[in-house]
Amino acid sequence: MRAPSTGLLLAAALLVPAAPAVLAAPAFAAETAKVVTGPPSSPGGVSTATCPAGTHLTGGGYRLQPDADGPVRASGPTADATGWSARAEHGSVVAFAVCETED
Repeated sequence: MRAPSTGLLLAAALLVPAAPAVLAAPAFAAETAKVVTGPPSSPGGVSTATCPAGTHLTGGGYRLQPDADGPVRASGPTADATGWSARAEHGSVVAFAVCETED
């Protein structure tokens, strides 16, 4: 006597298409990431890290300095999307930008 699920498994196996023998990968240029840091801000001021020429911004962030007291009020890409800025409410902050270039 056959188990009821045997026929279902066989049917399911017949419905799965065979994988292609060769998978072609699209050609992309390799990218190299570089992290750029801005100068420490004055207390309550803004720090901006700007990507060098020939690169583009892919992300960023900040690091609070030991004198920081309070939250970060702003952190994000610059208006022209060439760098990252951050501002702490009190104390200093250092912004960093992740920049990539195509090789």
